Amino acid sequence: MNKDGLFLIEELEKIALQRCRTAREAIALIGKLAEEFGYCDLAECITLADPKEVWQLEIAGSGKGKPSAIWCAQRIPDDHVGICANIPRISTVDFNNPDYFMYSTDLRNAAKKLGYWDGKESFKFWKIINGKKPFAIREYYVLSTLAPSLNLSFDAEELPSRLNLRKNFAP
Repeated sequence: MNKDGLFLIEELEKIALQRCRTAREAIALIGKLAEEFGYCDLAECITLADPKEVWQLEIAGSGKGKPSAIWCAQRIPDDHVGICANIPRISTVDFNNPDYFMYSTDLRNAAKKLGYWDGKESFKFWKIINGKKPFAIREYYVLSTLAPSLNLSFDAEELPSRLNLRKNFAP
């Protein structure tokens, strides 16, 4: 969090809705504005969709110093379902897959500088901005109800960030 940042998520959403045609454009604009002028709240998770794609965007303030933001967005494939309930859920970021991941400029270095990531373990975004379990009872309930065959445990460190409906859906 950086109280000197200009934006809360609601303002960023309004600007994106006014100016963008696609979810990708909205994510890029939200990210650019938050990095340039600062995000002044704790972490937030929102879903952005257009007729062709659905994305989950997670964003947090930059901490002390110049206001900025760290953020990551993950595309939810067409045959999947994702759960977004104000808890960071994006797990391992594939920095080489722009079709499914977008993220803030210099995300890895910013996470190291802020002391959120040591660079030794895999880059799990939920750990970077929250560090706590990336789900609560509501996410667990939805995922375990949709895919009982996965035998998900509420005691697990993390649950899948999305489910393949063709493979996991229980009619």
